[in-house]
Amino acid sequence: MDRKEDDDLIDRLVDRLKRGTSGKPPDSAAGEYPKEALPRGTYARSVRFDQLGVITDAFYGELDADKQKIIIYTILLFPFSGSLSRPATKPGKYFITNEYEYEIIAYLMMNPVNLDQFTASLGGELFYED
Repeated sequence: MDRKEDDDLIDRLVDRLKRGTSGKPPDSAAGEYPKEALPRGTYARSVRFDQLGVITDAFYGELDADKQKIIIYTILLFPFSGSLSRPATKPGKYFITNEYEYEIIAYLMMNPVNLDQFTASLGGELFYED
């Protein structure tokens, strides 16, 4: 996929999200961002995909065995380069996934990403409210 196709795909995805969410994410089961959730923009690694990304949203899922609400994070995964110290040599694909709170590794020692600036650099925007 070349750069133009990547840009077209991002544009279509942004348009689709705008139509589907009317400019903001769906409310969580509690009606707001979970208070005990990690902040938006926190660097996190998906254990399932073994890729680094940033948290863009969180909401409550089902109950666990102890009847506690499980937090599910929406994570924008970065293109895989094989190493954090080596940038990707060719354009990769960003990927959005939902992960259970116990299926991510959060990097709290790093400041969260400013999602407005980050998504502007991608040519789009994420839809969330603080």
